[in-house]
Amino acid sequence: MTLRDFLKLTRRRLGTILICTLLGAVAAAGLLLMTPTTYSAQATAYVRVAMPQTPNGANDSGSYAAAAQLASQKVKAFVSIFTSQSVAESVIKELNLDSTPAELAGRVSASNAANSLTIVVTATGNSPEQARRIADATVTQSAAQVKSLEGANSPVQVVMMAPASLSGITTTPSPVKYLAMGILAGLLLGYALAFIRQHFDTRLRTADDITDRFTDPVLAVLPESRGIARTDAGSNEDFQSAESMRKLRTNLRYANVDHQAKVILVTSPLQGDGKSSVAASLAKVMAVAGDDVILVDTDLRRPSVADTFALHGPLGLLQVLVGSTEPENALRRTNTEGLSVLPAFDTPPNPSELLGSSRMAELIQELSKDHVVILDAPPVLPVTDAVVLSHLADSIIVVVSAGRTRAEQLDHAVGSIERGEGKISGIVLNRASATKLSRLRYGDAEYGYEYGYSHSEYGIHHDSSDMGDTGASAQRGGDHHRKSDHLAASPDDCGDQKAAGRHTSEESSEARRMAVVTFAESKPWAHAGVESGHKHEPAHEQTGRRRLWRDSPKRP
Repeated sequence: MTLRDFLKLTRRRLGTILICTLLGAVAAAGLLLMTPTTYSAQATAYVRVAMPQTPNGANDSGSYAAAAQLASQKVKAFVSIFTSQSVAESVIKELNLDSTPAELAGRVSASNAANSLTIVVTATGNSPEQARRIADATVTQSAAQVKSLEGANSPVQVVMMAPASLSGITTTPSPVKYLAMGILAGLLLGYALAFIRQHFDTRLRTADDITDRFTDPVLAVLPESRGIARTDAGSNEDFQSAESMRKLRTNLRYANVDHQAKVILVTSPLQGDGKSSVAASLAKVMAVAGDDVILVDTDLRRPSVADTFALHGPLGLLQVLVGSTEPENALRRTNTEGLSVLPAFDTPPNPSELLGSSRMAELIQELSKDHVVILDAPPVLPVTDAVVLSHLADSIIVVVSAGRTRAEQLDHAVGSIERGEGKISGIVLNRASATKLSRLRYGDAEYGYEYGYSHSEYGIHHDSSDMGDTGASAQRGGDHHRKSDHLAASPDDCGDQKAAGRHTSEESSEARRMAVVTFAESKPWAHAGVESGHKHEPAHEQTGRRRLWRDSPKRP
């Protein structure tokens, strides 16, 4: 694990790590409270040998050497006397302690350092004063015991060198050590649990999670906002959501810079990932940019476009496919200029067969001649409808929900589309949290800057550098007709509009086309099954490029 991986793990699992660390500290504090507190004091005794004197009163150097050798031999034997029960019994009597000799002897220890004549006595008690009194009394009673054992005329003596009052008091258990060890143990446990959770958690939360595992590009990161919700498809007040959708529109153009995508399919691995919201919002921003857009609800199992734009039946996609009405009768205009929708109201028993029929291919081919067609397709994993439609699309967008979609689900969805010969342009990460806490946890600065623009269309005023959006809006000034107006008109007015307004609508539509793609408009397009010389890559070649990178190292 590199330092970058360690920091990433710390950010993402900071909550787990902090909770385990706190639990370790609490456990250490509880153990500290349950453990009786004892105090230790030390006293130092010295072993000496009285030297005999010569008749003239001078000390004999030879006698001094002999005395020193005798003291060094005796000091080792005296250590056990300090911890004997006989000495402990004498201490109990002297201090009037409520303890047995065996218990007191267990609370006293003695040691002798190498090549020294000192014996260090350590005694423990229930209070600092009691510990000091026991240590000093042990030295005193041990000296008396040595004198009794060696005899009254013995030159060997044990004397007090440093009383316990001169030493510091040691408290057991140590609060600092206990808390430090508890915090350290909790921290290690927290990182262990964090590593395990990180290893087995394959949910996609950031763009890096996708690019680390897949070769398909991330077209946009959409914030968690009501501005992209289906119920608020007509709202222009959320700048974050509007700006992220414009970024998706721009990146989608760049992803198909050589061949303009006239048929765009929007799908997701599972239901509830927000693909219908993204499809509706993308259709809106593309219409605002000057394209003639038709949003087709191809989710015949759970249609939602009609609810998004508050449309009512009965004519829709199903009636067009069964031949009971013409497309221009089922198309509906919206409040957004340049955007029409072909909703679905009914749920047939055979949606896959209808979507895979030649009638569906002819319909998409006809609509995409003069419009950008966006297909709101069903999710890939539950049903096969999106795979059936994939060969009709020039570009496929897969929408995943941040923190909900797993890498395996996206992998299976991408593999299914590629086996159906679909051309995936990229992945959209939807509902990414834009809060400061989320940016801290996941290191995502996508929405880390402040917005100081005034609110107008989509929350800001555009200047002349906004990729032609303002120019497109200016071109829409005045009372002119659009190509989508002819298709979305009522049956009574349809013939007149076709006859009178076709030339004007063609000019205005071409004038509104964004400059970023006009250089390629002279080339033939391959869409909706039209033979134009452009072929999709074989599915088995695409699959090798875009599969989940489980066993390969991360890309730089």
